[in-house]
This record gives sequence, structure tokens and C-alpha cells, in this order.
Amino acid sequence: MTRLLVVVGALIALLFPAVSSAQEVSDEAPVRVEVLHDADGWSATFHFPRDAQGWAFPRSNRARRQDTGWRELSWTVATDGVSLQRIDETDVLLADDGGALPQEVTVRFVPFADDLMADYDPALQFTDGTLALFTGHFSVMPWLRDTQEMAEDGPVVEMIFRDADGPLLYQGLPYDSATTRDDSTYVVFGDPQPISTDHLTAIIDPQTPAWLRREMLDFLPQTFAIYADRLGERAGGGKPMVLSSWAGPTPELYSQGGSVLPGLLTVRLEGEGLVNESTQALQGMRWFIAHEGAHFWLGQTVGYETDADAWIMEGGADLLAFRLIERIDPDYDAGTTLANKWQTCLALSVDKPLAGASERRDYDANYACGTVLGMIAEGAAQKNGGRDFFDFIAALVAANREDAGGDGVVSVDDWLGQLVAESGDEELAAQVKAFVYQGTEDPQGDLCAMLARVDRADPGCAAVAH
Repeated sequence: MTRLLVVVGALIALLFPAVSSAQEVSDEAPVRVEVLHDADGWSATFHFPRDAQGWAFPRSNRARRQDTGWRELSWTVATDGVSLQRIDETDVLLADDGGALPQEVTVRFVPFADDLMADYDPALQFTDGTLALFTGHFSVMPWLRDTQEMAEDGPVVEMIFRDADGPLLYQGLPYDSATTRDDSTYVVFGDPQPISTDHLTAIIDPQTPAWLRREMLDFLPQTFAIYADRLGERAGGGKPMVLSSWAGPTPELYSQGGSVLPGLLTVRLEGEGLVNESTQALQGMRWFIAHEGAHFWLGQTVGYETDADAWIMEGGADLLAFRLIERIDPDYDAGTTLANKWQTCLALSVDKPLAGASERRDYDANYACGTVLGMIAEGAAQKNGGRDFFDFIAALVAANREDAGGDGVVSVDDWLGQLVAESGDEELAAQVKAFVYQGTEDPQGDLCAMLARVDRADPGCAAVAH
């Protein structure tokens, strides 16, 4: 997931009565959570299958602006004798007398539509009253009072969402209620007006600045049509969804951000810096949507094995985004941005193998060096008669997608195998592998040499002979 300036949450998906769970299936009866919106406001009633010392919320990240637990700003326990306590960095429901927690607990809440640190927004609020709730924040695990920690496993959590005002949306369709065990999606309340094309469904806040809304309505359909055409249909069925909210013209702020979930892309826009049309804002919006949209294929249709391989997905999504924008807007030139990627990669690669970037928290290396290696792959594809990086990635996706007989994972060996298939150059693949796993004292010299083998060069490679 990528962030631009301010962070963002994630939004909607729908279907009924239940979708696949992000948790392991347990033989124990599930925890049931009934989330209701009615004339009295919002409530969540937890039905626990057994007595426990407490129930903890695994997702208890702090609110970014307030720097405190967000539930204490939003939730009020309505059940007598029960309180919500924050223990270290975990929110926990506990009995006030220190005994077992009742098997039914109700909390009332005001949806918290603000940014969290390293997690999805609990709610996304639209100016027309539409609101989306993130399912994962209702998931719980047994709390062990003696050790002051969560149990290692517990029952699955089944969530039921209802709106007394009418149907709600789950996976893009209206239902009277939605039941799910999926803790990585959003459920939408209200009466939004979705925009639907052959390749996506989108809800764009009606108060989004007119110029930006117009550009999104033009850019989004083209983006997903091109991705589907060049990379094949995304796995998972249905159309991807985009949910874009507008938080208003906050003074002295320019914020474009969002997140990607299975089949769902959210965008959160805020600040006076977006009110008037500008090239910076336009290109920021385009790049964010194009990068995150690429993850529906490179990240979801196929994934990666470990964090050591994150460069395949993040650098790949970067280069796909650049090439897509160039296709849609002939006046766009990614050259300066790609040159910056090159310099960032060089700075983060001296004696540092790319496979260790995530462990070192050199996350920018995954994006920058992944993009540079993508340019090598692109050159190989072009030597083999391809047009651009899309052809390299399309072949990788087609060979490894689970719904076509693959394992659903793109490994470094898979990536290198495709490089050899395109270039016929085993030595090139060995050089890339050494860069990934061993590092180099001279990243510029080594990367320039690799680019030269596919008849490509960065401006910094002038001294390298072809």
C-alpha cells in the first residue's frame, strides 16, 4: 500500500449473506457482532460463545492526529458492569468486578472518520451522508488477564450489518442486511449513487472539487479498462470498486491518500490545495490510482512469498503506473520521476541486498529498485518483440495466477525465469539475482551493465558501453 502526504482508510465491498473469512476456521461457535444503525444512532452488540476473562481488539492502532486509542474517542459501553480499557496498546472489553465478561455486550459509537496510524480508517464519511464502516475493527480475540495479552487463537467473528433507514451496500450490491466473516473490507450505509462501467464500480463524493471529480470520472474507467486489456481479468470475480471521499477544503492542507484491499480501492481527498486545478494535484491523483489499481493484478491476482520479495509488487506497480499514465496522457513524461527512482535506488543499495530492504525498513528501496529492475525487464520484453513493461507483467501474471493452474504467487525465481524467457540471457538473470540477494559495492556500475544487456540506459550510465 502506498501513501501520499496524509494517510487514508479503505472502503467498500458487498454481497450477502457471507463471504470468505480472513481468519482461520475454528470448530468453536463464532463470535457474532450485530452492527446496527437506527434512529438512536450506531450500536454494536457482541455475542460471545463462552465465558472469557475479556475480549480484545487486535486492531487497536492509535488515531494519528489525536495520538491516542481511537475507540476511547468513539465508543461507549452500554452494558452495565463492563468497560472498555486500553492496556498498553490494546483495547480490551473487561468486567468491572474482575470476573468473567458477560456473553452479550453492547457498545454505542459515533463512527470515527479519521486517520489511524498504519491501519484503515474505521469509517469513511461522505458529504451526502453516505458512510462506510471497516469490518476488521469489530474483530475480537480472547484476553488472558493473567498474562495481560491476547490468546494466540480464538473463534472466528461473524458480523451482521443492518441499517434501519434502508438497504446497505456490500460488494457493490444493495441488501437489507449483510453477514460476513471478512475482516478486510467495508460496508456502506446510505444512498450513494455508484458509477459503473464494464471494468469498475465507483462512488465519488459529490462535493469533490468539480475539476478533480471530472478528471477522476475520465481517468478511472480508462485505467481499469487498460489494466484488464493488458493484464487479463483480475482474479476474484466481479468488478473492482473505488470509493473516493472528500474531507473538505481544510486550510493549509493538500492531502491525497488511500488504501487498497481485496477488490477495493479507497481514495481520501482533503485540503484547500486541491480546490483549484493544478498539474501537481492532477498527476498525484493519477499516479496514486494507477499504482494502487495495479495491485488488483500485481498483489491480488498474484501475490509474493515474503517481504523480501516486495520489490516485485511495489516496483512493478510503480512502473505499470508510469506507463499507463503515459498512454492516457501523451504530454506526461515520467523521465524526471524515473531519474529520481534511479538515484534513490543507488543511494539505498551500496552493500545492501534488495531482499533485506523491508527488514532494514528501507521501504523506498522496494519501490525505487523494483522500478529499476522493472526497466531491465521491460527492455528484455521489448527486445523480444513486446511493447513495454505490461507485456512482461502480463506473462508473469498469466503463468502464476491460481485460477489458471498456478500457485498464485510470483517468486523471485519466477520473475527471473520470465526475464530469461524474454531475453535469452542467463547471465543477466544471474546478475539481477546477485543484486537482489548479495548486494553490490557499485550499484550504478552493475545496474548500468544490466541495462546495457537489454539495450537500455539511464542518464547516469553514459560511461557504459553498449
